[in-house]
Amino acid sequence: MDSKYLALALFAGIFLFVFVVDNTSTGEFVREIRFKDTVDMRSVDYSLTGSCYAKYLIEPRTQFPLFHIYYYCENLPYTKGNDMYHVWLINTQIDEYLDLGGFKILPQGIGQLDFTSTNIDVRFDKIMMTLEHYPDESVNPSKPLMIVEV
Repeated sequence: MDSKYLALALFAGIFLFVFVVDNTSTGEFVREIRFKDTVDMRSVDYSLTGSCYAKYLIEPRTQFPLFHIYYYCENLPYTKGNDMYHVWLINTQIDEYLDLGGFKILPQGIGQLDFTSTNIDVRFDKIMMTLEHYPDESVNPSKPLMIVEV
């Protein structure tokens, strides 16, 4: 057998082994699979028109869970300049805020954020939306516009 084919077969075998081990949950990392189809956001600023919802998935992995959130809004006021609506995960137990990023409202009146991570330990009990100015030196969120307990 030619050495390049042997090297290729060895590389493919190692890749498959790493992929299977990384994506297989062992008894050491037991986490509950939690999926919410839709969570409707509640407006905190009653002058704000429009509506938003969030869909999220937490799936166990060997080290960190797969976390995916899709955040969708319609009929929100347009942002001005570089300002953006931001989505935050809040852990009220330890007063921790995680900024998932921002979005602008498209001309059709729709805004959305799609966030996926496999390298953060996600623990939260609220989802919040704010309007953040850019540039903004603060890591803390501005006044909440919409919030929901999960």
